[in-house]
Amino acid sequence: MESRRDNKATQSRTIVSMAPDQVEAAGKLVYEAFKDVALKHGFEPIYDSPEFATILVRRISQLEGFTSFVAIEGGQPLAVNFVDQRGDVAGIGPVAVGVEHQGKGLGRMVMEAALEHAEGCGFQSVRLLQAAYNTVSYSLYCRLGFDAKEQIASLRGRPPADEAAVSMVRECTSHDLDALDDLSLEVLGFRRRGEIEMAMPRRPPLLVERDGRPVGYACRFFTPSSTFLGPAAARDEEALKDLIIGAARLVPSSLRFVLPASCPSLLRWAFRSGFSLLELDTLMARGTYEAPTGAYMPSVWYAPSRSSTLRPCRTSLAAPSSGPSSPNCGAGHR
Repeated sequence: MESRRDNKATQSRTIVSMAPDQVEAAGKLVYEAFKDVALKHGFEPIYDSPEFATILVRRISQLEGFTSFVAIEGGQPLAVNFVDQRGDVAGIGPVAVGVEHQGKGLGRMVMEAALEHAEGCGFQSVRLLQAAYNTVSYSLYCRLGFDAKEQIASLRGRPPADEAAVSMVRECTSHDLDALDDLSLEVLGFRRRGEIEMAMPRRPPLLVERDGRPVGYACRFFTPSSTFLGPAAARDEEALKDLIIGAARLVPSSLRFVLPASCPSLLRWAFRSGFSLLELDTLMARGTYEAPTGAYMPSVWYAPSRSSTLRPCRTSLAAPSSGPSSPNCGAGHR
């Protein structure tokens, strides 16, 4: 059955999947939009540079398991959104509207397209992280059916140089995947094997062990200025703290990660250790939600992967006339 989104347009504005020749413009749009709203509220922009934002947009738009949504007019991107559909929970973001085009309903337009897509794929839950200072986006997400589930602290820093991990921390190997899959299910209530497998070739996640058994793991990726941790899951806050300390011992750069308010002891340790609070975010969910039972770091998209097999989709997205045909839920395009 063809989706209504295939021909969705407002006047001459149309939503399409991202074509390769739109990546540069979309990356600049994302950088400027996030920078604009952060500086207006006195916060530090999340993206270091337009180049980094462009790298991120290019990566997401080509990665298997993501679908892009671009509102265009005259061939130029006005707003962008992405859906991570690598598992049974869909993740949203980054969502951005060009600075000069804000206040015209474009944010709602790309959000409704993404939610319609997720519904067509059969997802029962859609989740996102929202910057708490952005009252406009919070209001929009509430109107679209999202509920606030947890306050999230975005942190940057390094643990004290003389503090050592209590338990052994090492890089994961392919032999650990089954154990990490079980740990995800135990702590989070869902599996994340596909996401971990995708991370392995670039930078293996870290694993913490007690008595020879995994009790926590953390994925990581790097930028020129920082090492980002997450998503992560651990049986308790002590195990997650060991992962943070272990990560710091492997790289000289600052660490950046997000921690939920449900990890109060770990947050107090981070502040005593000199970590800076960059901003507070809100974990929001639309549909079903099961609170984790251990310590964790949410994904930027909060998109758990139960397996590397993508969910079949009943809908498709129109492709721009100058680009390739658009992928559906079962086709990767980063």
